[in-house]
Amino acid sequence: MEFESEEAAKNFYDEYAKHEGFVVRLDRCHRSEVDNRIISRRFSCNKQGFHVRVRNKTKPVHKPRTSIREGCEAMMLVKVNKFGKWVVTKFVKEHSHLLNASGSRSYSKMIESKDRIIQQLTKELEYRDRLCQQYRRQLFSLLETVEEQTESLSKNVELVVNNIKNL
Repeated sequence: MEFESEEAAKNFYDEYAKHEGFVVRLDRCHRSEVDNRIISRRFSCNKQGFHVRVRNKTKPVHKPRTSIREGCEAMMLVKVNKFGKWVVTKFVKEHSHLLNASGSRSYSKMIESKDRIIQQLTKELEYRDRLCQQYRRQLFSLLETVEEQTESLSKNVELVVNNIKNL
């Protein structure tokens, strides 16, 4: 298979992973020594490899997270060819763990639910932003009116003081 871009290859593997019931992890990439652009990328199952714990004696010890890695070797490797297309050069289908096919539907439902919530929150934020702009305009209008009234009162007080002096 070949793709127009790295992103297109990632989108394909993401969709494949949802259908099969696993999650994709961006794995290794190689860069060109000439212009430092990415020329190959490996997309793996999120259970690829094993978690290696490196102990650092200078940092405080925290409760370690449980690792989900199980040494799974499922992956797709894509490389840029001389025509600029991203070509699949290696594909490992087999997983070393059970796949959650029913979980893939719930995963996509969860993503859809999160997208829906994000859309609702975005609309709410836009509404609140419009309200804020209205309040800001009203506040500036009020401040302008107060300033005009203060100026008018100052002139009136000055007239009264001058009239009293004349009396």
